[in-house]
Amino acid sequence: MSKTAKKIEMVATQIEKDSHDIPGDVTKDWLDEQLSDFAEDLNLDEQTVEEIEAEVRRRIAITVGEASILIDPEDQKEWLTEDRIADTEWKFWSRYADYFNTKGIPGNVLRRTHSDTNRILGLIGDPLSEKPFRRRGMVIGDVQAGKTNNYTALINKAADVGYKLIIVLTGTVEDLRQQTQERLDEDFVGSISHAGSGGKDAKTRTIGVGRKVGAELPFCITDQNDDIKTNPRYRISGINGPILAVTKKNKFMLERLVHWLRSDVNSNEKMISEPVLLIDDEADNASVNTGEADEDPKTINRLIREVIHSCKKISYVAYTATPFANIFIHPDSEGDTSDTDDLFPKDFLVALEPPNNYCGARFFFRNDDRSEKICEVINDADEHLPLVHRSGTAVESIPGSLKEAIRVFLLASAVKDIRRKKGVIKKTHDSMLINMSRLTSVQSDISPHVDAYLDEIWGAIQLYIRKPRPQERSSNLAALFDDWNKHYSDLDGQESWREVCDSLGDMKKPVVVTVHSKSGDSLIYEDGGPEKQIAVGGLKLSRGLTLEGLVVSYFYRRSVMYDSLMQMGRWYGYRDHYQDLLKLWITSESLDWYAHISEASDNLREQAAEMQKKRMTPREFGLRVQASPDALMVTAPNKMRTATTMTTRMRFDDRLLQTDCVYSDSGRIEDNLKEFVEFLDSIKDRRIPESDLPEVHRQHVGFEDVPASAVIDCLNKLANHPSCGFWSENDLFIKFLKEGASEEFPFWDVFVYQPKQEREGYWDGSTGWKFRKIMRSVVKDDPKNPKNQDELRLSRKRNKNIVDPGVEAFGLTKTEYEAALNENGKLPDAAARRTPNKKPVLIFHVINACEFDESGKNRVRETTVLGWAISIPPLSAPQPDVLWSVNIDWFQKYGAEITVEAEV
Repeated sequence: MSKTAKKIEMVATQIEKDSHDIPGDVTKDWLDEQLSDFAEDLNLDEQTVEEIEAEVRRRIAITVGEASILIDPEDQKEWLTEDRIADTEWKFWSRYADYFNTKGIPGNVLRRTHSDTNRILGLIGDPLSEKPFRRRGMVIGDVQAGKTNNYTALINKAADVGYKLIIVLTGTVEDLRQQTQERLDEDFVGSISHAGSGGKDAKTRTIGVGRKVGAELPFCITDQNDDIKTNPRYRISGINGPILAVTKKNKFMLERLVHWLRSDVNSNEKMISEPVLLIDDEADNASVNTGEADEDPKTINRLIREVIHSCKKISYVAYTATPFANIFIHPDSEGDTSDTDDLFPKDFLVALEPPNNYCGARFFFRNDDRSEKICEVINDADEHLPLVHRSGTAVESIPGSLKEAIRVFLLASAVKDIRRKKGVIKKTHDSMLINMSRLTSVQSDISPHVDAYLDEIWGAIQLYIRKPRPQERSSNLAALFDDWNKHYSDLDGQESWREVCDSLGDMKKPVVVTVHSKSGDSLIYEDGGPEKQIAVGGLKLSRGLTLEGLVVSYFYRRSVMYDSLMQMGRWYGYRDHYQDLLKLWITSESLDWYAHISEASDNLREQAAEMQKKRMTPREFGLRVQASPDALMVTAPNKMRTATTMTTRMRFDDRLLQTDCVYSDSGRIEDNLKEFVEFLDSIKDRRIPESDLPEVHRQHVGFEDVPASAVIDCLNKLANHPSCGFWSENDLFIKFLKEGASEEFPFWDVFVYQPKQEREGYWDGSTGWKFRKIMRSVVKDDPKNPKNQDELRLSRKRNKNIVDPGVEAFGLTKTEYEAALNENGKLPDAAARRTPNKKPVLIFHVINACEFDESGKNRVRETTVLGWAISIPPLSAPQPDVLWSVNIDWFQKYGAEITVEAEV
């Protein structure tokens, strides 16, 4: 980093820190005064001052919403009072907070972490209590969004208030355990850990928080090289200060942990009396059926429960990025409820909000400005490696799309290096992810081809990149130049092709690393290690491992298990100063699933916030998760391997359902339009006068207070295509409407959506109805579910809803609509759906389904079809269990794939 870049970093950090001490928001006058003072004191030129101002404004613009928290008030006892906070010596927390500030993380993030973890700390047990306790809670975050920072802050605070033993359960692979140990060494221990030691001696190498003068170093029973040893004999009561153990969720490691806790050196009546904090990282992974004997979910869950029952005072806090985690899903009624009951977060549930600079699923898959630029659909890989393949499949070549992704990674790394020289990007590492198979043999086959192609490109770079017009001297560099124009010609930093060529000439060649349980390779992000790495792998890359500086990802997988897909999204995270470089190659099927998962996850997070307002409990939230169709997609793939009967509490409320697929055969198209007309004829007397509608809704045709029985009868007659999902199953959905929703919602509103302008012509019904059509494109050669026939897939925009935003506000009166608007004068759909006294609404669309030629400009076929959307407000009452006898074909009909995710 240059001297100027260091000055920019130093001054921006100080101004940001000072901004936290002023009342109210940062004003232009205040910021100008600070900049003027520093410019005078440090003799800064005008350009440097402008760069400092831009960096300060970027940092203070980063905000974090408050976490939603559900608690069980019956067992909640307030112990973390203001007096207790004032009387506590926060030595571990204060040094962590100081070190946190050196990581370049915005101060607003630290402040929110502080407030959120104070609330979590107050929900776990009081370590100074004389009475035994077993507190169980869960914290839901986003993939790569800072869950580790959150539980690290909690660990530091727990040590300050008196927790003696802190146990962190990581995933099932050693690489992840080592990575977690390294993080905690830096952020809690303060030294390179050595199992069986604590404090400082001549061999101690202090790092991170340990560099603070007088820092106390916790005692470690694990370290970066070793998990729990075979027969540890450490006496907990004889160790000064807190104790840390970081261990895998592995049968043998957990048995050693239980044996140590219950050994004669520690236990009285097989239970230790010292307070214990048990952090279960990647908690959904505890019950995923891997098929391995030492990672069987019942075994792992049993052993975690044995750890809990070995302690008189223990707080169990599960962290997960999967709102549909199996820990929420109770076993079938004929199963053994005790398998999961002791791990259910009965006492509290916390849903964290990510900072607004987090690049998550919404950024990648539901961002109108960037998603189409970020995501590239893979359509040439099947001839090189079938999407579904078995052990023994040989990889003899790699697809052109992967070669392109490799070239783009080189370009992105070169641009990042340019920005590093300017001091814009601080961290030195760049990574590319390649995930094409769960089979380790296939992963190992892919790596040499990647390495060989990288050699080919690198040879051309070494020979020609510094020469004038290098793209004319080599076909490989010509391809690189084409990639530059295709992907990066309009970057935020306005880097030029010539600058990139010079940067490539200075760059060190990336290293290809095969990351799986049998490879012996691992990702190294240390001083002296490779600065740029291309990681080829599967499971080990999907579970918690952080790829530093990840900028390009190639994801060619077919899993539609929600929890697996979410964890595989390692491309999520914080990408400040290089969001414009992010690229993801992905199959169209996975692209659709990720967009759907993102919406489903946001929906549950919103429900948690609503439930908090109503003072509802974690168990009520758990029931909501169980009843979600999305939860069924989580549980089905595991349970359907061995069972054909499932008990499910299915509900479809508090969501928007829509026909993104319709039947393509003319018979059912005509039948649906006929039923549409007959239904409108039957309710025409309930027409809403235009003057009674909010002004923004007056072009639409509305009907009010339609009896639920009439709506249900109409929906039962309409032919809904199975590719729309579980709700297209009338035996399931209509039964829910009749038994679950009709009593609470006896009346519905019905609308026919009408565009403001006539661009697609009119559709004339047989009895005088006339409606403007809307255009929706037909997604060609990419069915939503290839197993279903006669599918006509519709889209407002690729991978978007077919309905326009705002339709869920239909049915609100003028007064209700205006009262519900937020401070920005807008009404989000979810908020509209949850407006008091809101009725369900059925919204018809008369659609001109247009198929385009390859250019995407010329129409080759047009078909008038009926589409509809249904918005159902949240029900207040839980739904009864309904026993469904289903098989694998039933699940696959609605898009659930019974797949295996274990790495072999």
